[in-house]
Amino acid sequence: MIGYALIAPRIKVMYVPTTKVACSTLKLLVSQIEGSYHEAASRQIITPNISQEQTIHNYRVHGLKRMFELSPKQQWEVIQSPEWLRVAALRDPLKRAYSSWENRAFLRAPGTPQHILDACTDVLVDGRVDVAATFAKFARAINADRDSFALADDHFRPQFNTLYSNQLEYHEMIRIDQHGEMQRLADVLNARGGTNISLQRLNSGLGIKPDQVYTKEIADLMEQTYREDFEWFHFPRHNYSNSTASLVLDPLQQAFLFNLRDTTKRVQVLSHAAFRRVGLRYGLRQVRKSLWLRFTRPSKRHDPKLLQW
Repeated sequence: MIGYALIAPRIKVMYVPTTKVACSTLKLLVSQIEGSYHEAASRQIITPNISQEQTIHNYRVHGLKRMFELSPKQQWEVIQSPEWLRVAALRDPLKRAYSSWENRAFLRAPGTPQHILDACTDVLVDGRVDVAATFAKFARAINADRDSFALADDHFRPQFNTLYSNQLEYHEMIRIDQHGEMQRLADVLNARGGTNISLQRLNSGLGIKPDQVYTKEIADLMEQTYREDFEWFHFPRHNYSNSTASLVLDPLQQAFLFNLRDTTKRVQVLSHAAFRRVGLRYGLRQVRKSLWLRFTRPSKRHDPKLLQW
């Protein structure tokens, strides 16, 4: 958790984000209240983001400290001192599982590991994508080998394994599915920061509802896959009675899907090209700097800064 927990020193808040649990909205909220949000940076970074909203996950944009940047003494203070507010959010595991699949596998989000995409290829009916059947294929794959999904992509990791609730005391652990909980947390954080920042909903999905893709079999599989979340956080069990589900895209919807995937792929290509250019410029500057030092200050020829050249 030290690698991804976020720290707001001014308002003394520790936020432990969980993917697909309103983490974009909450990162933006905490960083705005903290006063560390850098909107200009969101227009300068070259990581592959489909929308500007998604740049909030870049540390240059949210500006919050990361737990690993603190000294061990400071880390212990954050997780033990009553002066610090430790917050997190939870979401119904079945809704989160669908949302994770839709974003990472179905829409081919940048950074999704290739072996996950290979395991989640489309199921076609008369040449058209059946969303429900494709999701069911994913559900069976992750149930058969959850570790390969969870270790490669934290979107598929159980919330229990992200929050370490059995080892860390949280003051606020909201459930985003419950009406008013997000706003209640916003009020708590605003009071702490002396601000009046409004919640903004970011990164909405396609609008497909769980009961359009879940059957009793698939719901049971997902409850088994995320058993720790149901057992530890006492989420209610679902009762999907339908034995089959089908959601076949019409030609216009399918064209939109394939166009969106192509756009995502193109964004990744452009991002990689930009990184190569940045890397080349940086490398040339370093070569020029080291050559200048070698010729003008021969005594510095053993300087560690020059060893890479």
